[in-house]
Amino acid sequence: MKYFTLFFSLTFSTFIPSFVLADQVLVKIGNIDITESQLEKALKAAPFATQFPSMDEKDQAYLRGDMLMRLIHSEALFQEAKQSGLENDPDYTQEIKQFKAGLLAQRYLNELHKGIEIPETYKQQLSNIQDTNALEAAKSVYIARQYKQRKQLALANLKQKFQVQNLLNDLPPPISSDTILAKGDNFVIKFRDIQNTNIKADDKTAINESLEDWLETLLFALEAKNMGIDVDNQIQDYSRHLLSQKLLENLEKQWIPDEKNLVDYFQRHPELGYIPERRQIGQIVVADKSLAEELRAKIVDGESLFKLAEQYTIDPYGKQHSGDMGWLKENTGLPAIENTLKNLPDGQVSEVIKTAKGYHLIMIVNRKPAEQKSFADIKDRVRRALINEKMTPYLEQLLVKQHIQWKISDR
Repeated sequence: MKYFTLFFSLTFSTFIPSFVLADQVLVKIGNIDITESQLEKALKAAPFATQFPSMDEKDQAYLRGDMLMRLIHSEALFQEAKQSGLENDPDYTQEIKQFKAGLLAQRYLNELHKGIEIPETYKQQLSNIQDTNALEAAKSVYIARQYKQRKQLALANLKQKFQVQNLLNDLPPPISSDTILAKGDNFVIKFRDIQNTNIKADDKTAINESLEDWLETLLFALEAKNMGIDVDNQIQDYSRHLLSQKLLENLEKQWIPDEKNLVDYFQRHPELGYIPERRQIGQIVVADKSLAEELRAKIVDGESLFKLAEQYTIDPYGKQHSGDMGWLKENTGLPAIENTLKNLPDGQVSEVIKTAKGYHLIMIVNRKPAEQKSFADIKDRVRRALINEKMTPYLEQLLVKQHIQWKISDR
């Protein structure tokens, strides 16, 4: 599932919030608008946000277009998931229920923690502590103890308030998904509510531990609702994410029903297992050929390429790192340099190489040979490659199905 984790790490923050004010509509997906302000919000939340203002117009335009397509794909996937009826999937409803309860419970506990104050009498006891760190540590210990006591007391009171009954000990075997383990005012807890912890139906000790954990979460969540705590916006965002994720998981099952599909795909694409040679490169770049020849003679006579790079190289990265260009994969450099590297022995300075950037002297400090990985070594990479291949035409068809209408005017 790593593909989906990656996909949603890129798209979850860009899902369309309901509170965005109407503005310039860029794209319409069915009845849903994607606006300019939503695009700007997504760009500000992206990992490259701090570098974006300093980029040239071409790079900015590319990133804006790429982010807009992510917004479009996210909304199209969500709409498709809804139309597929995934909101009625039992796993989906159960996960939303647990997520909401956990969120409400955490908000309740935050309120419980915020209400803790250190009394003046205890502050006076701490007044003789001179070390600031020790003083803060002592305060933290006091608050932690008070919080633990408050939490335990709150749980006991809520069990009494909601008239909780733990029925586990009185249940005869076997326990099924529909077996009621506990109940209280306006709620019941069935075995299916805690089954996602992979507990065996005959392990009553493990069942009771998970039951008590879920019961605690549920009671705190119920009390949070009674306090008027609202998490609907967070639930709405999470439900969008989860529905789309369920759709993608179903697609993966269709595209990869068993491992044989992956093996066959790898046999058709053995290049997926090829790990190119990596070389640790030292380099000097200068603007004058005669200077390059002079520096090469010095290196041949025993002077350090890296010390000379500190003084002479005009490459900004090389200047900053004294000529150490780091580890580079084969065939990622300029063609003239790659041709030289293919036959250059380790530790030997090259002849002068001319490129559009100047005159280069290069040296291979170390290298890691190329290798061919087996299917077992890169199964996950094969899975991602197959899914990516399937995903492109799927998204194209989905955009047609979801009636994408571009509203961007020529400017």
